[in-house]
Amino acid sequence: MDGHAKWECGTCGQQHAGVAMVFGPQAPDPWLQATQSERDAGELNSDMCVLEIKGEWHYFLRGHIEIPILDVPGEVFSWSVWVSVSEESIQQVADHWEDPARASLPPLFGWLCNELPYKQSTISTPTLVHSRDPGVVPFIQLDPSVDHPLVGEQGMGITLHRLAEINHLVEVEAP
Repeated sequence: MDGHAKWECGTCGQQHAGVAMVFGPQAPDPWLQATQSERDAGELNSDMCVLEIKGEWHYFLRGHIEIPILDVPGEVFSWSVWVSVSEESIQQVADHWEDPARASLPPLFGWLCNELPYKQSTISTPTLVHSRDPGVVPFIQLDPSVDHPLVGEQGMGITLHRLAEINHLVEVEAP
């Protein structure tokens, strides 16, 4: 027994083990692709990243793309991802990191900086980063005008069956 709860999928009729509700890389893809010297000059923590690439500084913020689970009202699956933001934006986030009113800040523009397991690339999908209360990961809103399955999933939601597929894709691609 693997310790996960089992459930029967209404789409395929098969039994599935419990599923993870959050997946995501520990860093933005540019950090993962950077040289050791570039990483040594930069900084990465669980929420923000700064990286100099070819003489230009890049700023990244981690947030969650939340996708409603249609079979379980009120539940969401989250892609924990990194977006690149401007220097002004990262400074605004840093200035208000502990501010109890930071959730009222206007959203920040960013570009998705992680490749997720979709047939169509997710890199550089335009986003808005919505700050939330201190201690709560920002909400990443994908640009709804972009024609991409991930954008559709965020807007329309996914089934438990699709969530099981995502879990399988992530497990298969894990090193």
